[in-house]
Amino acid sequence: MKRVLIIEDYYALADIEHLLCTMEGYEVRVAKSGDDGLAVLDEFHPDLVLLDLMLPGELSGTQLLERIRADRGPEPKVLVVSALVNPSTAPKLEAYGNVQTLAKPFRIKELAARIQAMLGA
Repeated sequence: MKRVLIIEDYYALADIEHLLCTMEGYEVRVAKSGDDGLAVLDEFHPDLVLLDLMLPGELSGTQLLERIRADRGPEPKVLVVSALVNPSTAPKLEAYGNVQTLAKPFRIKELAARIQAMLGA
């Protein structure tokens, strides 16, 4: 079973993402801050991380992405889902490798398609 880690502080959106991933048959965990996300990442070993950039705590989403790539190389795959995604930030984020971006607000069908494509479903 594929594993998805959602790192999102907005509870309503985290719940929607969780429900979507669960309905697709993935094992899902949710973290509400960059710090919590790093801790869950270490013990959960996800195949995909859905990552917001604006997070509470010591680690922002971008700092967490830097840590993920420094510590783990190209895995796990990361889908950055953030209002900060735009034509100027997307290439910088994707340059970390094995990263895709999706700007908020988004359509649920687009999110589902991206997750399926990234997990090879």
